[in-house]
Amino acid sequence: MSSPRTLRLCLLGFGNVARALCRLLDAQEAVLADRHGLRVVVTAVGTRHGSLVAEEGLRPGEVLAVVGDGPPPQAPRPAAELLAAAPADVLVELTVMGDVARLAQGPAPVRPPATEHVLAALARGMDVVTANKAPIAWNWPEVRAAATAAGRRVRFESTVMDGLPVFSLLEFTLPDCRLLGFEAVFNATTNFIIDAMAAGRPFADALAQVQAEGYAEADPRNDTDGWDAASKAAALANVAMDAGITPLDVERQTLAEVPLERIRAAREAGRRLRLVTSVWRDDDGRVRGRLAARELDVDHPLAAVGGEALGAVLHTDLMADVVVSERHAYVAQTAYGVYADLLHLCRTGTGS
Repeated sequence: MSSPRTLRLCLLGFGNVARALCRLLDAQEAVLADRHGLRVVVTAVGTRHGSLVAEEGLRPGEVLAVVGDGPPPQAPRPAAELLAAAPADVLVELTVMGDVARLAQGPAPVRPPATEHVLAALARGMDVVTANKAPIAWNWPEVRAAATAAGRRVRFESTVMDGLPVFSLLEFTLPDCRLLGFEAVFNATTNFIIDAMAAGRPFADALAQVQAEGYAEADPRNDTDGWDAASKAAALANVAMDAGITPLDVERQTLAEVPLERIRAAREAGRRLRLVTSVWRDDDGRVRGRLAARELDVDHPLAAVGGEALGAVLHTDLMADVVVSERHAYVAQTAYGVYADLLHLCRTGTGS
């Protein structure tokens, strides 16, 4: 029996998703070896507060043991320096997207740090898996061109709906289908808060619960101001519709702009109020996007997407409407999307 191939990972960001990924890779170690002939090691970890470089590679479980609950043990390094020091096959970009409103107010074109990380990794001959949606939402044409020029691949399943295979569905299981547009509930935080408020709970209590359970960041404005949903809309539209848009091109209605009375009135009328992201192509060929509160009849596919669930209705030319959803938008599902992307890269040549 031939020895397994080794897949060497450089992890940028070591928060909840990165830790969940390491736990998943550790739990799947035997499956990866027996079913896929694959041995996964981590050669570098980088965060704002510390770093770790292990040229021979550490098993994912060993990384968890070394890092523990704190930052990586070595001094922090700039991402470019870490990428240069890490003998890695794949950059796994897991840093947080950051304050999108502040990004949007900066100089154009917007270049989030994650985009710089991805471009640097591609220039060094690495493939990339990103759960950070910023490079796809803000800079997809540039990232795609850089990957093509370097002969490398970028995978991004977890950028939009955690591990739910939206991009893979369109790419691999709907051949020759064109995505004409979509409607989606993309943000679990606002979804949960709306359902809680409809049931009579105050906004602050509902927000505190989703923060405690890990759905929302300590600063929830990306969620409540609609930037998270707008970024996901731009990412999916850029890849699947060649839209060439950014989150700035998606009209946004914030959660604060949805009156409590409207939320409760919808429920009393037997409808469900959802913050729905809609993307379509105008008669002039331009892709448009809007995030807005909509009162949905109970037979609408997105009406049942409540609480921490996510869902989308994909409008296609050959398969009409395709509905995808997940019941729980947990970090374990996000980690699985990264795991699936890594497997795809390995099936098509990544690793030594």
